[in-house]
Amino acid sequence: MKVNIILLCFFSTLSQAACDAYIDNEWPDSRYFVENISNDYVVTDTVTGLMWKRCLEGRWGASCQNGSNTNFSWQVALNFALTEDYAGYTDWRVPNIHELDSLSAKNCYSPAINETAFPNTVYSNSRYWSSSPTVFSDTQNWTVHFGYGTHDIRDRDELNLLRMVRSTQ
Repeated sequence: MKVNIILLCFFSTLSQAACDAYIDNEWPDSRYFVENISNDYVVTDTVTGLMWKRCLEGRWGASCQNGSNTNFSWQVALNFALTEDYAGYTDWRVPNIHELDSLSAKNCYSPAINETAFPNTVYSNSRYWSSSPTVFSDTQNWTVHFGYGTHDIRDRDELNLLRMVRSTQ
């Protein structure tokens, strides 16, 4: 019985983000406004004014529990965003690196994102596309890894995840 309780406690903490208390939490739940529009879930960041799809592409539901992750090459991600009609909006796009980085909770890791606003965010060995090219190569773009909130550069033909955004102003 004691072993079962210990294992239950251990496994229940595996999915929790590790957050550093000495760094100010600039990504509290109160920063985000979650909205259900005709069963499409969106999150508005009250600091940046950006509206995000709550789930990464390929997933849906209140907690992004349905579906499976969809990976895109960079060009396919751009084209996909141009045709997206979600929550009554058709102006979705691939975020630039600064917009995508605004979701990175610098005080947390595994994942480095607010899990209440963005549940089931994939972060292990996964990167998310930005629309921002690098100055180093015309065949690469910036990505964000939500395991630690880091940036890196990836070839555009590589397959990565996508979380779309739109401006609300």
